[in-house]
Amino acid sequence: MSHSQQTRRARALAVLAVGALAGAGLSGCGSGADELVQSSKRVNIERFREAVKPIGDNGTRCPLPFDVAAASARAHIEGAVRPGEPAASGAEGWSDDDAAARDPYSNLTPIQRVNGVEVTCSYVVGTAEIDVDTWTSLRGHPLNAALPLIQRNAGVASSAVGPFAEKMATIAPLRVVPVGDGQVAAIRLNVDGPGEAALFVSAKTLTPTQVTDLTTALATQLD
Repeated sequence: MSHSQQTRRARALAVLAVGALAGAGLSGCGSGADELVQSSKRVNIERFREAVKPIGDNGTRCPLPFDVAAASARAHIEGAVRPGEPAASGAEGWSDDDAAARDPYSNLTPIQRVNGVEVTCSYVVGTAEIDVDTWTSLRGHPLNAALPLIQRNAGVASSAVGPFAEKMATIAPLRVVPVGDGQVAAIRLNVDGPGEAALFVSAKTLTPTQVTDLTTALATQLD
């Protein structure tokens, strides 16, 4: 099972299992870019939602305007860039029930708790498998819903998740937060319109510095 396939499986498990963790958390190479961004290239969450809805688990292209070759060069990652398998997978959720969103025992999925949208864009650069997960929310912080996946990808103990989540809620946009030994790094994004957005990069075979630099390069492409 490839890294991107393992990530999608873990994401599905996270959506089912996060429950209390997300509820108790914080509040607070695509070509479809024209639908998502204005001249600033910042993500507009409602346009993002419409672009992600039809993707499902086997998208053929990333809906975000990432130039992974340029970002990889900035991060000193060598090799040709090609899409992962699949190139993209996404999901979105919505609930008007604010009380249920705050209740860790409600039957809302994590992504419904944050009125969120997420997409995983997968790439292979040289021999490195790289997943770029972009999450947006209109209620609370978007990465609340992704904490189990981030924990799994980073290989960290659950005790590390709380401090990471707290830092992500307060740090300024475009400031990288590494997770664990650095094979995962997250960053908040500026957005066009209401809501919040963040992305995290997962790459097991890159150095922590490469992951951090790649995360920064990709985030600045959306600003």
